Amino acid sequence: MKKVLWICSRLPAPLLSGDALYSAGLLKALAMTNDAAITLIGTRRPNHGQDAHLAALPNTTSIMLPSAQASGLRSLASSLPRDAYNLATPELALQIEKLLQQEWDWIVIDHAYSAGLLSTILKNRGRASVWYIAHNAEGAIRPAIARSFSNPLRRTIMQLDAEKYRRLEHRLVRAADAITCITGDDASYFRQSSPRVCIVPPIYLGKIVAERRIERKCPRSLLLLGSFEWVAKQKNLELIVETLLPRFQQKGITLDVVGFVPQAVRDRYGRYTEHLRFHGQVDNLATIMAGSRGGLVPDLLGGGFKLKVLDYAFQRLPIFALRQAVAGTSPNEQSAMFLADDLDSLVERIVNNIDDLVALNGHQQSAFELISARFGLDAGISALKEFILGSRRVESRAHTMHQV
Repeated sequence: MKKVLWICSRLPAPLLSGDALYSAGLLKALAMTNDAAITLIGTRRPNHGQDAHLAALPNTTSIMLPSAQASGLRSLASSLPRDAYNLATPELALQIEKLLQQEWDWIVIDHAYSAGLLSTILKNRGRASVWYIAHNAEGAIRPAIARSFSNPLRRTIMQLDAEKYRRLEHRLVRAADAITCITGDDASYFRQSSPRVCIVPPIYLGKIVAERRIERKCPRSLLLLGSFEWVAKQKNLELIVETLLPRFQQKGITLDVVGFVPQAVRDRYGRYTEHLRFHGQVDNLATIMAGSRGGLVPDLLGGGFKLKVLDYAFQRLPIFALRQAVAGTSPNEQSAMFLADDLDSLVERIVNNIDDLVALNGHQQSAFELISARFGLDAGISALKEFILGSRRVESRAHTMHQV
């Protein structure tokens, strides 16, 4: 078995955000190859303890450290972006230094925010190869996010952080022996700097609804899944609500938002109370899913693959989405969605189709069939067996990377 040190500075538990879901899928797939002995290390997410899905993983030992504390303004003086600076805790640094005294076949750096200790890792990696799991093309999306903020001070701070992410990502890509990413656009971006890039789609780990038929009695409601802790996600929510809700009010359509939303953000939208419902984090989505005529993927900012696409498809909700927000899905899969090029067009697409039960049911059935064929656990296991554990593995470049 290959010996793997998996560094995920923000542990993928609980499964309430896109980064946690993507990491958890790859982690489970690698564990279930039965060809890897994994040591997972990272910090717990704030206000969350151990999640059962990590304890149940085969061939995996988890080292869970206390939650990272916010640094305030101290990270501004660091060369690291804020998340990487905060997550490189003294406890994590100490444990990684101890673990690096062992011999490893692979060292995984899961997400750019897990690269705060990159210099230590490269100096002590021995003969281990480095696998970078890219969740986004950080150097491309973060400057765009920063530019979207109108407040000059906030924009300047975000631009500084984006530049730090770009530099850290560049060092990480140069050091990596293997890079996996989610979309073709991200692969093209990374292939400018590295020849060893593979697309590994997200792996769905959630509930699968075997059959569903939307009927007239189903409420005229749409579901928006997400975690809105990140400022970019809050900006997305602001754009979505301000564009969609006026028309939803006119047409008697309700938007259900499921996932963490700060109370201060909720309070901004009190005028839409009748047609905008914040449910917070929900353990069992079955009732809300069954009471929805579709799922929304309206993200303008943030890049990457939107994992709610899989939740909607596997639980048989028709998908209403911005074309740019479903990057990573195929043209065939997109043909089973209601797509638009901007939010104004999207709201009209919703209004024109929310009562067309034939179209809704046809789209949800097609999306289920197409997406379930490509995003299941078996496909993930096969991809990692070939790319990470198989014959295509390249020799470690450790001898050339200590100076990065």
